[in-house]
Amino acid sequence: MQPINVFPNANAAGEFLAGELERLMALPLDTTEDARNWNLEAEKVMNAMDTRFPRMVIEKQATNFFTDAEIFRQDAAYRRTQYQCVAGYVARLRGRDDIK
Repeated sequence: MQPINVFPNANAAGEFLAGELERLMALPLDTTEDARNWNLEAEKVMNAMDTRFPRMVIEKQATNFFTDAEIFRQDAAYRRTQYQCVAGYVARLRGRDDIK
């Protein structure tokens, strides 16, 4: 398996993003207020990535993940599917391929 990103600090960038994606997936999304909070937190992650790791290329699935809070709140099946995909990306960021 080839690395997702190869640049200085790639491992640090991948670990940071993996941790933040996991944190976002753990946030509640039961109410409109939860979705607003989720969006604020997602925006902080994207800003941090742009500032700290501007050369990191994030998979399109994950970039879409950052903007889907309201859909996740309304559609639990869609949320489960997308979270499963993002969990696979997290595994790949950490150099594991046991989760697809």
